[in-house]
Amino acid sequence: MAEALLKEVIVAEAREEPPGFPSVWKLFNAEFRSSFERREQHIASTKCFNTLIMTMVVVNTVLVGIEVDFAIEVLAWDRLGFVFLEGLFCLLFTAELALRIQQQHWAFFQEFLNLLDYSLVVISWLDVAVSVITYRERVQFASTVRVFRFVRFIRLAEGRFFGLYKIAKGLADALQPVVYLSIITAAFIFTAAAFLTGLVAHDWVAINRWEAARMYAGSVWRSVLTVMQIATFDNWAELTNNLVEAGSPLTLIVVLGSIFGCSFAIINSLVGIMVERVSSISADAAENQELAAARAYEMLLQSLLVDLRYAMNRDGKIDFEAYWKLLNLPSIREKLSIMGISPEEAEVFFALMDVDKTGQVTPVQLVNALGKAKGKCKSHDMCALICIVHKQCLRASRSVDRVHRLIEKVDQIQHRLFDCGRGLTRERLTARDADVRAQEMHDRAADRERIFQK
Repeated sequence: MAEALLKEVIVAEAREEPPGFPSVWKLFNAEFRSSFERREQHIASTKCFNTLIMTMVVVNTVLVGIEVDFAIEVLAWDRLGFVFLEGLFCLLFTAELALRIQQQHWAFFQEFLNLLDYSLVVISWLDVAVSVITYRERVQFASTVRVFRFVRFIRLAEGRFFGLYKIAKGLADALQPVVYLSIITAAFIFTAAAFLTGLVAHDWVAINRWEAARMYAGSVWRSVLTVMQIATFDNWAELTNNLVEAGSPLTLIVVLGSIFGCSFAIINSLVGIMVERVSSISADAAENQELAAARAYEMLLQSLLVDLRYAMNRDGKIDFEAYWKLLNLPSIREKLSIMGISPEEAEVFFALMDVDKTGQVTPVQLVNALGKAKGKCKSHDMCALICIVHKQCLRASRSVDRVHRLIEKVDQIQHRLFDCGRGLTRERLTARDADVRAQEMHDRAADRERIFQK
């Protein structure tokens, strides 16, 4: 027995790692592919689990609203049903929190929504504990703050409802410009209120004409509320009429400035900020999708290159017979179908790349040809091809015009040659007639000579 225990101790000591410094992987908390696969296969990443959690969030939010409405005139001991249901929801949300922490470990606490969810779970447990221990007659702040759990729908929208996520992300990104715009709006409203107070509250004639002058413009803060009421078009016509009739005509300028400055300029600026943020988010998302598609397409080409290299001969090339056998494999056909290339088109590419007609092509040449054939990520090649085609069409049209002009000149030269030919023909006929007449004259002269000699 003692020997067995001694052997177990020796084996345990042998299995222990030798002392030393921690590795680089431990220092930088490196994550491997296995950890990512484990997260993807975890129950917290399944669609059914997330749907169940979102359903629980909706039911719990509705229950909080009913509890707040029901508990206005109800004592604490009559709310035991709500307390029991809230405790049940706390258990469920705590179990969900434990599963997500098991899935993501310490990375769970790096997101704001996760911290909010963790805080809401803690507040819910405190609310249940306070409800059980003490007897409250009204729902406290801890009960109503649980409604903020509804914000977790943003996480669901990020993966499945991208339009809703864009709007929420645009609101979050536009927070800083909106704060700056709010400061400008507050300064503008305060300035208009100060002018309005100086024109109305310090004018005894205006106070005597309008009984409610001190209520609407008796101080700067009251004038601030008045300017905000005018800017939001809340009974603004009657209020503007009373201000103009009671005070100076300059109050009309203040009122119109408040309307155009706050209602039109600032609101339009706010809408412009939101549109710009949402547009930038859409552009970034489209760019990320294009980059992801380009990376996936490049990985597909590399995988196809590896498959083609298996069929190389000693010269580092692949012949048509081996290439045709590869095209009949289901894996190669699937990759070509993803690229949008049929096997027949792939055979044509082999013939196109075999320029020297040796029947052998390198795998790199084939992959480059197939990669430039299809794909949205190769739009610059299509643009270059379109430019070349347009250039050649323009060159061909110019050549056709030049040929037409040459044909016209040839026709003119041909007409001139016809005229010259007709002239030469007439001259030849005239010369022939002259020769005939000269021959006749010579014959007559010879006849005369013979007559004279006789």
